[in-house]
Amino acid sequence: MNRNYRIIFKWLSYVLFLTALAVIQTSLLPNLKLFGASPNLLPIAATMVAVLEGGVPGALFGLLAGLYCDAIIPKVDVLHTVYLFVSGLVIGQLVAALFKKNLVTAALCAIASLAVLDFFLMLLFFIVPRRAGISSLLQVALPEILFSAILSPLVYGPIRWANKRWGEEEEE
Repeated sequence: MNRNYRIIFKWLSYVLFLTALAVIQTSLLPNLKLFGASPNLLPIAATMVAVLEGGVPGALFGLLAGLYCDAIIPKVDVLHTVYLFVSGLVIGQLVAALFKKNLVTAALCAIASLAVLDFFLMLLFFIVPRRAGISSLLQVALPEILFSAILSPLVYGPIRWANKRWGEEEEE
């Protein structure tokens, strides 16, 4: 198959999966709770694409995932968009230079990225305005991160499939 078509199908697969995750995130996942928290899978997907694709593609996909997050999560304006863009760039570059591209790397990067995102959100909206203390971070963010980590292989699977299925053909 033509290289350009493979690239188009791969990225179309990523975007369709992200859209499906956004629908699941807003309709099904609010009803699933672990220690009172629902998972946040869109940042997980953005990080996993960055791990597999590298810095600039990861940043651009993070930008799209951030726009989705900001559209479905009230009162955060452009925080997700900016954060997922920057984290996609940084994580994509770091993984390309230092780590193997696999589930373990993707899951660890996704968990770390979500932890940093949750810390910024808690700091910005609760700790700085003194609406809550650091204990709220532990009560809200940790269960969300844990639940998201448990579900991360389910996010990695379709992304890895699209990456392998539509990725570059090997030279013969």
